[in-house]
Amino acid sequence: MAVTDVPHGGPDGGPDIRVDFSTNAHPLGPNPFVRAAVEAADRSRYPDPSYTALHAALGSFHGVSPDRIAVGASASELIWRLTHAWQRGGGTRVETDERTFGEYRRAALALGLVVTSASPPVPALHWVCDPDNPSGESRGPSGRRAAGEGGLVVVDLAYQPFRALLCGSAETPGSIGASWAGEVIQLWSPNKLHGLAGVRGAYAILPDRPHPVICASALRALAPSWVLGAEGVKLLEAHTDPGAQDFLRQSSETLLAWKRELDRALDAAGWQRQPSELHYGLYRPPLAEGGLIGWLSHLRSQGIKVRDATSFGRPGWVRLRALEPAQVTRLVGLTARYRV
Repeated sequence: MAVTDVPHGGPDGGPDIRVDFSTNAHPLGPNPFVRAAVEAADRSRYPDPSYTALHAALGSFHGVSPDRIAVGASASELIWRLTHAWQRGGGTRVETDERTFGEYRRAALALGLVVTSASPPVPALHWVCDPDNPSGESRGPSGRRAAGEGGLVVVDLAYQPFRALLCGSAETPGSIGASWAGEVIQLWSPNKLHGLAGVRGAYAILPDRPHPVICASALRALAPSWVLGAEGVKLLEAHTDPGAQDFLRQSSETLLAWKRELDRALDAAGWQRQPSELHYGLYRPPLAEGGLIGWLSHLRSQGIKVRDATSFGRPGWVRLRALEPAQVTRLVGLTARYRV
């Protein structure tokens, strides 16, 4: 399958998207503090190839040694690099839920690894998206036991900061506060959090005890030179600054109100939904049998995009993020002609 054939939210080669329910990016972004930092990036010079200052800033933000940080071009790039490192170390199995983010499976299959959705009898690279994409469900692992003896767990925390902001938890955008935090690889990608999905940049935090197969030095050695460009460096640096966190806190009340209104409006219009405390979730529109494709096409012709959840193993469902209530009202109105 070509990269362009893989379902994603956002641009799809069709008409211009004017109202985008399909991505999980912060709908009140871009974060003005982070955007200003990215726009000020010095594009005339290479960034530091060792990313020394960036590793230090991220380590301080998370309260870990900089030696445990490995930066990457994006979460997807790090997913592929981690899977490659697992294979090079002799790993043969990857465990992932078929109904979650598909890049974990895609990377493993491309490298010829065995992919399973059940706890394997041999060591595995075990992927957990927490909170989950597309459901928003919390799915904390039970440490290395989830991957079998000698295995390793990677927890994709792309949406954890949203949980910290919206759910009244004791977590912070830089801490998951879980007993298993030091046992797993933490994968962080804050571009969606700041409403800057087009600026790529992510990082991994390696376990506090080095794993025999994947360690920070091995992961860095597998990266191409200057894996992260100037804009990505500024994105990650700004993410750790209190100014960036101020915007997130200030916008959280509005974002939560928009999500509650999305749920209320779709409930009233006869949609089904799965519970999610985050700003996105899974919804099933009340469509006539076989009406999904026509409905999706009609929305796109009107400049509206939703995320078909069929590729997540949920035919008939879509993933939506909260947007301003007027756009939700429009979505409901455009769905009426396709109702059961």
